Amino acid sequence: MCLICVEFDKQRMTIRDAQRALREMVETLEDEHVAEVRAKLREAQRITGTPDAKKP
Repeated sequence: MCLICVEFDKQRMTIRDAQRALREMVETLEDEHVAEVRAKLREAQRITGTPDAKKP
C-alpha cells in the first residue's frame, strides 16, 4: 500500500489531492497498483458525486 492509499483511506487526502499525487508518483509505482488506485478514486467519485479533477 502506498502513501496515497494510506492517506486517502484515513480521509486525510481529498480525491483531487490523491489524483494530483498519483500523477506525480505514477512513474515510481507499479502499473498494477496505479490501476488499483485509479479504480479506488473513480469509485470514490461515483459514490460522492465528485466531478473528475480534469474537468473544469
